Amino acid sequence: MKHTSPAMPDHLMPQRGELVMFENNRLLERLSRIRPSTVLAVYVPVALASFYLSFKQGVSPAAGVGLLLAGIVFWTLFEYAFHRYVFHFYPRGEFQTRLQFVMHGVHHQYPNDRDRLVMPVTVSIPLAGLLLALFYWLLQERAWAFFSGFVVGYITYDMMHYAIHHAERFNAPLLRKIRQHHLAHHFRDTRKGFGVSSPLWDGVFRSGQPYGPRTEQ
Repeated sequence: MKHTSPAMPDHLMPQRGELVMFENNRLLERLSRIRPSTVLAVYVPVALASFYLSFKQGVSPAAGVGLLLAGIVFWTLFEYAFHRYVFHFYPRGEFQTRLQFVMHGVHHQYPNDRDRLVMPVTVSIPLAGLLLALFYWLLQERAWAFFSGFVVGYITYDMMHYAIHHAERFNAPLLRKIRQHHLAHHFRDTRKGFGVSSPLWDGVFRSGQPYGPRTEQ
């Protein structure tokens, strides 16, 4: 079942089904939807090519692996900060409320909409390009391996986020903990628990919350 809805803050009660966000513009509606397979098709080659380019630029294998791991760790911090301060900024006025809803509130309102669980490539590709330029300015030739790790972190985040909302169960204790952590953000308090692929930074910045079986939806 599909629903249409005006702009709403993301703390309202979750709904079932999916939302038609741009009912009068088929192109925007199509661009707002994406499946995880598209993320894999675009970003797995990007991660592999970036890691290869780091060696072409003269980075040693040991340094390349270290930079790759550093990029993954940095992704978890970026994910936390972006989720907390961009997706959950406090809107003022109708335009900002609508903007927040389009960016992230729709996911809180319709958390099981399969086509709106990962970021559209029309947004992620320009953002990735800007971040790569920043990394290269800071790290020069070492940026490629670091960016490769950053992309691996992003892919892991998107796949984990999709699985959290649609996998029937996680058998591994760590994965169950991550799932409960994110569902507590959805169904207990949206002002806490901003890490998705990892609860690490919620622990560091004390923004976590209690969670348990009641967060399993």
